[in-house]
Amino acid sequence: MRKLASLLMLAAAATSAASPAMAWGSSGHRMIATEAMAALPRDLPGFLRAQEAAVDVGEWSREPDRWRLAGPAHDTLRDGFHFAYADDDGKLGGGPTFATLPATRAQFAEAVRKAGGDPEAVGYLPYAIIDGWQQLAKDFVYWRADKAGLRLNADPRKQAWLAADQRRREAQILLDAGLLAHYVGDATQPMHLTVHHDGWGDYPNPDGFTNAKVHIPYEGAYVGAAFRPEMVRDAMPAPHLLKGPIEAEVGTYLTEAAQEARPWYRLEKDGGFAPGDPRGVRYTASRLGAAAGMLRDLISSAWAASAAGKINYPVATIRDIEAGRVDAYTMLRGPD
Repeated sequence: MRKLASLLMLAAAATSAASPAMAWGSSGHRMIATEAMAALPRDLPGFLRAQEAAVDVGEWSREPDRWRLAGPAHDTLRDGFHFAYADDDGKLGGGPTFATLPATRAQFAEAVRKAGGDPEAVGYLPYAIIDGWQQLAKDFVYWRADKAGLRLNADPRKQAWLAADQRRREAQILLDAGLLAHYVGDATQPMHLTVHHDGWGDYPNPDGFTNAKVHIPYEGAYVGAAFRPEMVRDAMPAPHLLKGPIEAEVGTYLTEAAQEARPWYRLEKDGGFAPGDPRGVRYTASRLGAAAGMLRDLISSAWAASAAGKINYPVATIRDIEAGRVDAYTMLRGPD
């Protein structure tokens, strides 16, 4: 095994290496979420840019890891959302790549099975991110409907209900933004997107990369000891307008992130993650910053997409509600 004394000492108080992977640990996930929220553009609703909103989303971003050990039905449904293990050819279970993801999780699972893989072992992280974005966009549609109803409806009783509904929706948005933050963050921890997810493993290894259990020591104790929020802030890329279908945008993000596995192992081999070595700090900051930047852009694009969205049960477009052609109170509270 490689020389991992520095990482293992840092991890002494951390979770056992036999535990399920928890990308970035509490500190990393908080920093990704809070810095993304602080960087949201000013054309988004003001409640999102409040300091307390950033704190809340930072705490909610830890929630998918805190769900674990709830029970077999719960855990087997959700545990696979944290990873998607691509092989050295970029294939998931020998089947699709991140650039050729089927539209649904069920179609993905079927494609992996046809290629001879086990979809539960491969993981479903792309679909956790896509689902989280679509949920957030839907949340914003309802927030817009509440806002329109408050503007267009003069009845005090209806105003009171709409105001309360908007408060509930804002709480829901912060929770859902936090859950999305978690999975976006998982995707930039290099070992969450590779079959080499905790040491190189039983694969050809001409470079002599480590087979030590390096996953949890890196993402937890190392990050918690070495990083501060401003380091993530400084490493964030410039805002990027997400214009394509969400599936394609997520596929591109994951394709690029998956290419970081070999550089990580090379840096580990060279001692770059020893305490005080600036190489590991620079590398890890770039990963945390990439996640914060993508989260910022996903939230912004979900807000933009919501302008053309619909509410359902019953169905109405947000444009009709905002124009006063459909009564927001009746549609949101329900006609029955």
